[in-house]
Amino acid sequence: MRSVFNPDNFLWRGFGKLADYIVLSSLWFLCSLPVVTIGPATIALYDATAHCVRGPEGGTYRRFFHTFKRELGRGILMTLFWGILGLLLNFSYQIICQLGDGSNGWSILSIVYFCSLFIPLGTACWAVILESRFTYSFGALHKNALLFTFAYLPYTAAIVALFVVALNICINIFPLVMIVPGVMMYLLSFFSEKVLKKYMPEEEE
Repeated sequence: MRSVFNPDNFLWRGFGKLADYIVLSSLWFLCSLPVVTIGPATIALYDATAHCVRGPEGGTYRRFFHTFKRELGRGILMTLFWGILGLLLNFSYQIICQLGDGSNGWSILSIVYFCSLFIPLGTACWAVILESRFTYSFGALHKNALLFTFAYLPYTAAIVALFVVALNICINIFPLVMIVPGVMMYLLSFFSEKVLKKYMPEEEE
């Protein structure tokens, strides 16, 4: 009976992680409401999840706010950059789809174009991950994110797939936005941290 109330019990650890998913997801949502702060909020969500929820460090929520504040300027710039690029890519896709009505050639082009969106999606995901851990210039960050996209293609595919699934769940079942982002980052970190470990000093592994 004593083991049931042991805080190290598997059941209590599970409840603790569930609480972390809910609180971190809620913090991410609230901090993302101004829209331009989606970038720093996402960086903070990944950082707190990788170090505290999945990692051994404490102060999960304190770390989230610390990272959010630290990344506010750069994160807003990233949000604007990827937001504008995303709108342009989506606009181009819509045009190709309209041109593809009744034309096999254009239909094939629209499929190829849609598949090619994997590259900017992967680069955006890696940019968030790398920004949480390293200090780069804006250009170097995205250059390295693009290199990581291709250098670790299987991991990138898993990361992009998690992002797309989580995004669709949140859009179609909106209340789940209060838990899905945290769960997604936790699962995503299993792939990303394997890669980042290769580039971290030994004392930080």
